[in-house]
Amino acid sequence: MKMPSSTAAVATDIEPIEVGSFFLETLTTGMYEDPSHCIREYVQNSYDAIRDAVRTGVLKEGDGRVLISVGGASRSPSLSIRDNGIGIPAARAYSTLVSLGASRKTPAQHAGFRGIGRLAGIAYCTTLRFTTKAKGEDQGTVVEYDCGLIRGFLKPGADPQDVRKVVRASVKTRTFQETTDEHYTDVEMAGLTGLGLDFVQMELLQPYLRQVCPVNYADNFDFADQIRALAAGYGDTIGVIQVETRQKRERISIHKPYKNSAAVGGTKRSSTSTLYDIETFTSKEHGWYGWIGKSNFPGEITDETVAGVRFRMKNIQIDNSKLIEDIAEELTASGTDRRLQRWAVGEIFIVNTEVVPNARRDGFEDNQAWREIRRDVKEKVARRVVRLIRTASTSRSNLKRLATTFPQLEGALQVPNLTTSDKAKLEAEVKKQIDTLGSDKLAGVDPKEVSSLISKYKGLQEKLAGIQAVDPPPTSSPLTSPSEEGDVPSSAQGPVEDPQARDILGVVYEVLAEELGDEEAQRLLELITSRLTE
Repeated sequence: MKMPSSTAAVATDIEPIEVGSFFLETLTTGMYEDPSHCIREYVQNSYDAIRDAVRTGVLKEGDGRVLISVGGASRSPSLSIRDNGIGIPAARAYSTLVSLGASRKTPAQHAGFRGIGRLAGIAYCTTLRFTTKAKGEDQGTVVEYDCGLIRGFLKPGADPQDVRKVVRASVKTRTFQETTDEHYTDVEMAGLTGLGLDFVQMELLQPYLRQVCPVNYADNFDFADQIRALAAGYGDTIGVIQVETRQKRERISIHKPYKNSAAVGGTKRSSTSTLYDIETFTSKEHGWYGWIGKSNFPGEITDETVAGVRFRMKNIQIDNSKLIEDIAEELTASGTDRRLQRWAVGEIFIVNTEVVPNARRDGFEDNQAWREIRRDVKEKVARRVVRLIRTASTSRSNLKRLATTFPQLEGALQVPNLTTSDKAKLEAEVKKQIDTLGSDKLAGVDPKEVSSLISKYKGLQEKLAGIQAVDPPPTSSPLTSPSEEGDVPSSAQGPVEDPQARDILGVVYEVLAEELGDEEAQRLLELITSRLTE
């Protein structure tokens, strides 16, 4: 029996595939969790246009600029994002700007490549206007979306319409004369409405831009050159553009938010996490490199723009700290290492072209290349952050003990008629403290704090050398030997004589300090030791 031809069946049964108007809702309000992400999409497109202009010789490296301007009346403000990138030739400007999911970009060269991000602003303004001009042409193009009309097609209960019909009904275009040297694209969200009104609040807009934009580090960030050297050593260049905001006459340059220090919370008194170095990571095998800041790690960083290690691709941030937190949650069965990630700052730059950001840019598409990087980052970065924090906690305890010991030893020098025996004990004790300060027992502590304390102890050593001892020694020694034990504060060691018990108390103090801060940890430890010796 002869089987029917499958080709013939398809040819005779073919029916038109309808793409309805509610498809647009998915690409606008349904696409991004945070409305501000639509601004990121336009900056991302500007970045691509600038990089294309550099590649084709239209712009020199470093000359790419994006100006984000607030305008319009206070009741109906507008936001525009204008770049001096390559622009779109007049012959294909309209088709490019009304196409849906038909971008000519490639993931290897461009940050955006799906052709859907340009529609993001429809949900937040009355009119979405694109004005573009390519170099060498004498005319530019305007493509204007009537966003109110489009949203009318998307109301609950509205009859679904073919998406092409909606676009044709809602879009107007025109051309205009322009000088041939000009090249740019300007995206204007006119008549901002609803959640879009937040876009013109600079106290919200600027911190957001500092996080997500592919911009440079601020000049006062001491570790910027080290990070650029890391990229160069890998064989990469951290692509940057110049971004400015403008409101009335005020223009503000946007830089990444990293600083040498950041405020932390979770302790009774205000504290600061101050970077004294960075630690770098490189994996050419899997296609990524990155850095984390090394500090005293006193607590969780409260600045939402920098807390946690951030992922970047084409120097544009992907998601926020949640990505590294999700990865770190797998380190232990309890998931307790997740929260510690926000005690650190850092960046992971992904250069593997097989790794693809998802459409929302809050993560990456699940493929083998991303899984390998994810596994790498979990073991090399997330686990390292936890280890540095725990080491820093122990080191802070050791440093506090050494600092507490200093006035005790200094006081011992004031005793008149110091005997030869007591002087020798003091000399040995001071030397031991100096040796401890130079050892790895203080890894993770700011070297400036250590250097300062070393200077104090060496000053004490010099004073001691100048003291003339006397004999015979007094019947009682003026020296009260400071505790030699590990992490327990001297005020809490008290009468606990057993070295093993002191070691246990050291671990208890370390855990309490991580959870509650040093002051509360010391108070509770003193309570514990008093109960043990009752």
